[in-house]
Amino acid sequence: MRSILIILTALFFLQVTNVAASDIESIVRLTGYWKFNIGDDMAWAEKDFDDSQWDRLYAPGSWEDQGYVGYNGYAWYRNRVEIPAGRYTDQLTLNLGRIDDVNEVYFNGTLVGQTGMFPPNFQTAYNVPVTYSIPKYLINENGENTIAVRVYDEGREGGLLGDDMALGYDRDIRMLSQNLAGNWKIEFSNFDSKCRMPGFDDSEWKEVYVPATWESQGYNHYDGQAVYRKEFRLKRDLITKRLYLVLGKIDDEDSVYLNGKLIGKTKDMYNTRFANRFTGDWQIRRAYEVPEGLLNVNGTNTLAVVVYDHRGEGGIYEGPVGFMTQDAYAYYLDKYEAPELFPGYHFLRSLFFD
Repeated sequence: MRSILIILTALFFLQVTNVAASDIESIVRLTGYWKFNIGDDMAWAEKDFDDSQWDRLYAPGSWEDQGYVGYNGYAWYRNRVEIPAGRYTDQLTLNLGRIDDVNEVYFNGTLVGQTGMFPPNFQTAYNVPVTYSIPKYLINENGENTIAVRVYDEGREGGLLGDDMALGYDRDIRMLSQNLAGNWKIEFSNFDSKCRMPGFDDSEWKEVYVPATWESQGYNHYDGQAVYRKEFRLKRDLITKRLYLVLGKIDDEDSVYLNGKLIGKTKDMYNTRFANRFTGDWQIRRAYEVPEGLLNVNGTNTLAVVVYDHRGEGGIYEGPVGFMTQDAYAYYLDKYEAPELFPGYHFLRSLFFD
């Protein structure tokens, strides 16, 4: 029976996308014609690059269906958009659906995310929803913003293939009772283990925006360990509430310390409804229950998140980030429960694997 379950799991895994994209409230629709060019030149990522001589392709849609039959390799898409005045107050979320096979995305010339791995260590991500956080400081409020997408296709269809392409707000932020997105302190490699404790002096640490990859903030090609720190005061109306610390998605592994106490780590999420047997660490939504009495209700609290990135993008890269009450967390869990790989999968797994 165990062998049958493994075989069925493998078969159905090929047909199921098990990553839920964020819930985006669109303010700029991105469906339509994009500038397009085959080849690969990093100058094409620049905000003001002259793409006037490029072709125009409709997205979503494969480039094979629009005249580039049989083409496999690198290609770039570019689009310029304006943000309607008064339509945002903080970070935005860029949703590009599925991109076949691998992508890097630049917003106003800055790398904001990568999905899959480019050659020579090719790894497809053709069925993974592409969603990236756009920090406020990258957004031009008074003119054009440039989105540039570098794509590598290994075979068959290539290009921007997903639906619901848009730039907008992450609706999930509304579920937070206290939002912790914003500027955090970070240190790479050379840090003291005491940094997990309250009172540690992080004044010499670098500052990054959360949620967003550290690559999108100038720390390119860094793989390894880093520590994020955030100090905050708890809202008074949350003092008596049962709370969950939600950290969106983290690439790859994390250990989370609140006021010096370990409250959760990646492996704790494996047997939750946010994950199934084939969910990668970087795809799992993080949420850890806050132990009763741990939060300082009359002063400053310290949150330290130790992250280890194996390769590719790294960091706390997707929200929401903050505290949810028990009722909000229950809704969030229902919304993003990892799908069964086939009907009855969770029941069979409980019999043979748990």
